Amino acid sequence: MKESNNIIDMLKFFVSIQSDTHTEMEIDMENSICNFISSIPYFDTTGNYGIEMIPSDDLGRSNVWALKKGKSDKTIILLNHHDVVDVNDYGSLKNIAHNTESIEKELKKIKLNKEITDDLFSQEWIFGRGTADMKAGMCIQLKILEDFSKDTKCDASILFLSVPDEETISAGMRHASILLKKLEKKFQLKYSLIINSEPHSRDDKNIPVIYEGSVGKTMITVYVKGIKSHIGEIFNGFNPSLILSKIINNTEINSELCDRDLGEIAPPPSWGFARDFKECYDASIPESAGGFLSFLTLTKTPKDILSIMKKICVDSLIESLENYNKNANIYYGDSEHRLSFPINVKLYDEFLLDAIKNNKDEVENVLEKTYTRITDSIKKGKISMPESNFEIIKEVMKLTQYSGPVVVIAISPPYYPHISNNKFEHLDSKLREISKSLNEINLSLYGNKIHKKHYFMGISDLSYTSLQNYEATVPYIKSNMPLWRDELYSIPFETIKSLSIPVVNIGPWGKDLHKFTERVYIKDLVTNTYTLISEFIKKLYS
Repeated sequence: MKESNNIIDMLKFFVSIQSDTHTEMEIDMENSICNFISSIPYFDTTGNYGIEMIPSDDLGRSNVWALKKGKSDKTIILLNHHDVVDVNDYGSLKNIAHNTESIEKELKKIKLNKEITDDLFSQEWIFGRGTADMKAGMCIQLKILEDFSKDTKCDASILFLSVPDEETISAGMRHASILLKKLEKKFQLKYSLIINSEPHSRDDKNIPVIYEGSVGKTMITVYVKGIKSHIGEIFNGFNPSLILSKIINNTEINSELCDRDLGEIAPPPSWGFARDFKECYDASIPESAGGFLSFLTLTKTPKDILSIMKKICVDSLIESLENYNKNANIYYGDSEHRLSFPINVKLYDEFLLDAIKNNKDEVENVLEKTYTRITDSIKKGKISMPESNFEIIKEVMKLTQYSGPVVVIAISPPYYPHISNNKFEHLDSKLREISKSLNEINLSLYGNKIHKKHYFMGISDLSYTSLQNYEATVPYIKSNMPLWRDELYSIPFETIKSLSIPVVNIGPWGKDLHKFTERVYIKDLVTNTYTLISEFIKKLYS
């Protein structure tokens, strides 16, 4: 697609290019974005744009960048992601999910709730996969890039950056920090601010929401080894599912575990996966079970989360033992069958050290074989990254000498640090008043204030633009993440720490993200969000 004056046509074009996350389809989008940029005269003349392939990415995906060099070295980064979730939720309509006009026409034939129906017939929304999350934001940024490439009054440099894989494990943004350092050196830039344009929800139609930070996520893996027995001799064993269920009960949507900061509260932890690890049916209880849950963080570090989980797992194991003994007493009518065992709850680094003390050479040999096997399985899509943690722990467990049940706590990819502008100690005075400036602009343009929030709760790539709790983060991630290996998963923490760029999310109003009724508000796409960002940049550096 060539440069376009019609941003709606631009959105429809890019939506029509399927770019499912963690697939080679993302490459088609990268090439299309690059082609669009190359059609803009400034970039055709200067060549200040490119595609940077992500090293060791099996799918061959890339980050796309374009730089409009200003008189000043002060640089504003326009960040977006070009991958989208798949269309399976569209059911029989999935073949037209990327055609905005066709999907709108077909949705009008379906009985939907009043809000969706009203939006369908209002002509105020564009429906389709990726319209809101986040090809509208990407198009807004491309249009801004195009317009500023012709602007001779704004001193600031504008760097457009579009990344893949945001919906999976943020492979694009994790590498983008390295790309940003390269571009910083090559073009002698000083990064002032990153503007992301993820969609937002709002309570008032006329009041946009902006965010000066982004929530973090720490995913915890829990592996429980029990004592196997025949169900006819149930009190000779100890069911790991009992222990795991106690841990789940003590954590799932437990609002006491919510993180709080600056008057805002993150959602409580929730489990995304839990099961026993029996491979086939037999008349015995399982030997092991496990699951993983996510903590959304505003202030809590991996060090904090691991400490919280260890206490919960210790308490849950004690509860399980008490439950076992109570029922054994009832069943046998005496207390002679009470169980007693050490309360073995181990962080992964402690667990690994115990195994190494027992047989270092064998542990190293087993780990190398296991890593080779799971790396191949992950690449072929036979196992997910979080699930592969269980394989590693299971193999190492065979080399330990624990008596009784054992609980192992580890950290799983992906990890997202939280970020807040409020935590920056030395910010330019103009950047300390981002929300104030945006408020003044929106009042002047549209007669309405904006609504400022400190944290974007949708989880975003803004997490990889600064690292604000290094000591309580990096050592605990590296030592407690079984998959921390160059060929599997890593984060360039040192590079991210050195970037340390403040952020703001200014995006369009979107609804039903990741659902078949996904849509974006046309007025934000065409004028409101586009103008708000453009005028904000001019106010900062013109």
